[in-house]
Amino acid sequence: MKTKELQTLSLKNTCVEFLFAYQQKNIDKMLSLCEPDGTVHFIPLGENGKGTISQLGKGIWTALIDCFPDIDNTLDAAIAEGEDTVRCQVVIRGTQAKDFADIPSKGLSFDSDHIFIFHLNNENLIDQITITWNHADFKRQLGAS
Repeated sequence: MKTKELQTLSLKNTCVEFLFAYQQKNIDKMLSLCEPDGTVHFIPLGENGKGTISQLGKGIWTALIDCFPDIDNTLDAAIAEGEDTVRCQVVIRGTQAKDFADIPSKGLSFDSDHIFIFHLNNENLIDQITITWNHADFKRQLGAS
């Protein structure tokens, strides 16, 4: 393999490993693949969805795992975009067992397409994550207005 192909494979592997750790509900492993001061932006949450991976990201992922104990994800595609960015198409699903943010638990399930855009630094650590999904549909599936 050529150096560029190896670099692309390495980038993708880090992102796949992150999503696998999420599937395994292993927040510590997820964070170990990230730059401590890296940023995250959950786009549908607007300004409230911007912060550091180690604080906001950890907080949201921990709450999701707590409120949706059977949360799972399927990686549909991981596409390198440039030398340091990977776009992942991911389906996330789960059944709500506790209130989550402003969504009271009705025991309903969701199945939602997400796009994760990972930026990696020279040490192959994730230093930026942008995540988007149809938040109105997510809330509708869970019985919220």
